[in-house]
Amino acid sequence: MPERGSIIDSHPVEFFRGLVQEAMHAQGVTSGEETEFYLVQLLQHHLRMRDDLLDRPLALEFLEASSAAGVERFQRLKLVGDTALFIAGLFADCLERSVVQPVYYVELGRLAYRRVSGSGSSRVREMFADLALQFLDLVRVLGEISSRELFASDRDTLRIYRRWLLTRGANDASLLVARGLIPAEPSKSHH
Repeated sequence: MPERGSIIDSHPVEFFRGLVQEAMHAQGVTSGEETEFYLVQLLQHHLRMRDDLLDRPLALEFLEASSAAGVERFQRLKLVGDTALFIAGLFADCLERSVVQPVYYVELGRLAYRRVSGSGSSRVREMFADLALQFLDLVRVLGEISSRELFASDRDTLRIYRRWLLTRGANDASLLVARGLIPAEPSKSHH
Protein backbone atom coordinates (compact mmCIF):
# COMPACT_ATOMS: atom_id res chain seq x y z
CA MET A 1 0.00 0.00 0.00
CA PRO A 2 1.47 3.41 -0.92
CA GLU A 3 2.22 5.94 1.78
CA ARG A 4 -0.45 8.55 2.47
CA GLY A 5 1.90 11.43 1.56
CA SER A 6 2.52 9.98 -1.88
CA ILE A 7 -1.24 9.51 -2.41
CA ILE A 8 -1.89 13.13 -1.50
CA ASP A 9 0.90 14.37 -3.73
CA SER A 10 0.05 12.24 -6.75
CA HIS A 11 -3.77 12.07 -6.54
CA PRO A 12 -5.00 14.89 -4.29
CA VAL A 13 -8.48 15.11 -5.85
CA GLU A 14 -9.22 11.41 -5.26
CA PHE A 15 -7.72 11.54 -1.78
CA PHE A 16 -9.78 14.54 -0.69
CA ARG A 17 -12.93 13.26 -2.42
CA GLY A 18 -12.70 10.12 -0.29
CA LEU A 19 -12.22 12.16 2.88
CA VAL A 20 -15.12 14.48 2.06
CA GLN A 21 -17.48 11.62 1.17
CA GLU A 22 -16.63 9.69 4.35
CA ALA A 23 -17.01 12.80 6.51
CA MET A 24 -20.32 13.76 4.91
CA HIS A 25 -21.63 10.27 5.54
CA ALA A 26 -20.36 10.24 9.15
CA GLN A 27 -21.93 13.64 9.85
CA GLY A 28 -25.19 12.82 8.06
CA VAL A 29 -24.74 15.71 5.64
CA THR A 30 -26.33 15.36 2.23
CA SER A 31 -25.35 17.74 -0.47
CA GLY A 32 -25.07 17.99 -4.22
CA GLU A 33 -22.06 16.90 -6.20
CA GLU A 34 -21.12 20.55 -6.77
CA THR A 35 -20.82 21.19 -3.02
CA GLU A 36 -18.83 18.00 -2.53
CA PHE A 37 -16.52 18.99 -5.38
CA TYR A 38 -16.22 22.50 -3.94
CA LEU A 39 -15.02 21.09 -0.60
CA VAL A 40 -12.53 18.84 -2.41
CA GLN A 41 -11.18 21.86 -4.31
CA LEU A 42 -11.04 23.91 -1.10
CA LEU A 43 -8.95 21.26 0.64
CA GLN A 44 -6.73 20.77 -2.37
CA HIS A 45 -6.17 24.53 -2.70
CA HIS A 46 -5.21 24.81 0.97
CA LEU A 47 -2.97 21.72 0.82
CA ARG A 48 -0.02 24.07 0.78
CA MET A 49 -1.38 26.69 3.16
CA ARG A 50 -0.05 30.20 2.73
CA ASP A 51 1.85 31.66 5.68
CA ASP A 52 0.03 34.97 5.28
CA LEU A 53 -3.48 33.46 5.33
CA LEU A 54 -4.50 35.33 8.47
CA ASP A 55 -1.98 38.17 8.60
CA ARG A 56 -4.86 40.63 8.45
CA PRO A 57 -8.18 40.29 10.25
CA LEU A 58 -10.65 38.52 7.99
CA ALA A 59 -13.26 41.18 8.73
CA LEU A 60 -11.01 43.79 7.08
CA GLU A 61 -10.61 41.55 4.05
CA PHE A 62 -14.40 41.21 3.96
CA LEU A 63 -14.96 44.99 4.13
CA GLU A 64 -12.44 45.68 1.38
CA ALA A 65 -13.87 42.89 -0.76
CA SER A 66 -17.40 44.24 -0.27
CA SER A 67 -16.38 47.65 -1.58
CA ALA A 68 -14.64 46.21 -4.66
CA ALA A 69 -16.48 45.82 -7.94
CA GLY A 70 -17.09 43.12 -10.53
CA VAL A 71 -14.83 40.10 -10.75
CA GLU A 72 -12.49 41.41 -8.06
CA ARG A 73 -15.40 41.66 -5.59
CA PHE A 74 -16.52 38.12 -6.46
CA GLN A 75 -13.03 36.61 -6.08
CA ARG A 76 -12.20 38.44 -2.86
CA LEU A 77 -15.52 37.63 -1.17
CA LYS A 78 -15.16 34.01 -2.27
CA LEU A 79 -11.67 33.92 -0.72
CA VAL A 80 -13.06 35.32 2.55
CA GLY A 81 -15.79 32.66 2.60
CA ASP A 82 -13.33 29.90 1.72
CA THR A 83 -10.84 31.02 4.37
CA ALA A 84 -13.55 31.25 7.03
CA LEU A 85 -14.86 27.77 6.16
CA PHE A 86 -11.38 26.27 6.14
CA ILE A 87 -10.39 27.83 9.48
CA ALA A 88 -13.71 27.16 11.27
CA GLY A 89 -13.87 23.61 9.96
CA LEU A 90 -10.33 22.44 10.53
CA PHE A 91 -9.14 24.59 13.41
CA ALA A 92 -12.20 25.25 15.61
CA ASP A 93 -10.48 23.77 18.67
CA CYS A 94 -7.47 26.08 18.22
CA LEU A 95 -9.79 29.06 17.92
CA GLU A 96 -11.35 28.27 21.30
CA ARG A 97 -8.05 29.34 22.88
CA SER A 98 -7.88 32.59 20.94
CA VAL A 99 -9.60 35.95 21.15
CA VAL A 100 -11.44 35.27 17.89
CA GLN A 101 -14.01 32.52 18.44
CA PRO A 102 -15.23 30.06 15.77
CA VAL A 103 -18.63 31.76 15.51
CA TYR A 104 -16.85 34.84 14.09
CA TYR A 105 -15.57 32.75 11.16
CA VAL A 106 -18.94 31.04 10.70
CA GLU A 107 -20.87 34.31 10.50
CA LEU A 108 -18.27 36.02 8.32
CA GLY A 109 -18.00 33.06 5.94
CA ARG A 110 -21.75 32.68 5.66
CA LEU A 111 -22.13 36.39 4.92
CA ALA A 112 -19.33 36.34 2.33
CA TYR A 113 -20.92 33.40 0.49
CA ARG A 114 -24.32 35.14 0.60
CA ARG A 115 -22.77 38.20 -1.02
CA VAL A 116 -21.02 36.07 -3.64
CA SER A 117 -24.37 34.43 -4.43
CA GLY A 118 -25.57 37.80 -5.74
CA SER A 119 -23.44 37.63 -8.88
CA GLY A 120 -22.49 35.28 -11.68
CA SER A 121 -24.58 32.80 -13.61
CA SER A 122 -27.71 31.33 -12.03
CA ARG A 123 -25.79 28.09 -11.36
CA VAL A 124 -23.00 29.97 -9.55
CA ARG A 125 -25.51 32.04 -7.58
CA GLU A 126 -27.36 28.88 -6.54
CA MET A 127 -24.17 27.09 -5.50
CA PHE A 128 -22.98 29.93 -3.27
CA ALA A 129 -26.46 30.38 -1.79
CA ASP A 130 -26.33 26.67 -0.89
CA LEU A 131 -22.84 27.05 0.59
CA ALA A 132 -24.11 29.91 2.76
CA LEU A 133 -27.14 27.89 3.89
CA GLN A 134 -25.10 24.77 4.61
CA PHE A 135 -22.15 26.57 6.18
CA LEU A 136 -22.49 24.90 9.61
CA ASP A 137 -22.96 21.49 8.01
CA LEU A 138 -19.80 22.05 5.98
CA VAL A 139 -17.93 23.14 9.13
CA ARG A 140 -18.98 19.82 10.68
CA VAL A 141 -17.75 17.91 7.60
CA LEU A 142 -14.36 19.62 7.69
CA GLY A 143 -14.27 19.14 11.47
CA GLU A 144 -14.83 15.43 10.96
CA ILE A 145 -11.89 15.33 8.54
CA SER A 146 -9.81 17.30 11.02
CA SER A 147 -10.50 15.05 13.99
CA ARG A 148 -10.39 11.77 12.07
CA GLU A 149 -7.61 12.29 9.58
CA LEU A 150 -5.54 15.36 10.27
CA PHE A 151 -5.34 15.97 13.99
CA ALA A 152 -6.49 12.73 15.63
CA SER A 153 -5.33 12.56 19.24
CA ASP A 154 -6.49 11.94 22.78
CA ARG A 155 -8.10 15.38 22.69
CA ASP A 156 -10.72 14.21 20.18
CA THR A 157 -13.51 14.18 22.76
CA LEU A 158 -12.89 17.80 23.66
CA ARG A 159 -12.60 18.69 19.97
CA ILE A 160 -15.93 16.96 19.24
CA TYR A 161 -17.57 18.76 22.16
CA ARG A 162 -16.32 22.15 20.97
CA ARG A 163 -17.53 21.41 17.46
CA TRP A 164 -20.90 20.33 18.90
CA LEU A 165 -21.12 23.63 20.82
CA LEU A 166 -20.64 25.48 17.54
CA THR A 167 -22.78 23.43 15.17
CA ARG A 168 -25.14 21.37 17.39
CA GLY A 169 -24.62 18.43 15.02
CA ALA A 170 -26.56 15.28 15.90
CA ASN A 171 -23.66 13.02 14.93
CA ASP A 172 -21.30 14.91 17.24
CA ALA A 173 -23.86 14.55 20.05
CA SER A 174 -24.02 10.79 19.35
CA LEU A 175 -20.22 10.52 19.42
CA LEU A 176 -20.15 12.29 22.78
CA VAL A 177 -22.84 10.01 24.19
CA ALA A 178 -20.90 6.98 22.94
CA ARG A 179 -17.90 8.31 24.88
CA GLY A 180 -20.01 8.60 28.03
CA LEU A 181 -20.77 12.32 27.87
CA ILE A 182 -24.12 14.05 27.62
CA PRO A 183 -23.73 17.18 25.49
CA ALA A 184 -25.01 20.25 27.26
CA GLU A 185 -24.46 23.99 27.31
CA PRO A 186 -21.83 25.18 29.76
CA SER A 187 -23.31 26.91 32.79
CA LYS A 188 -23.38 30.71 32.55
CA SER A 189 -23.73 31.19 36.32
CA HIS A 190 -20.74 32.20 38.37
CA HIS A 191 -20.37 30.77 41.84
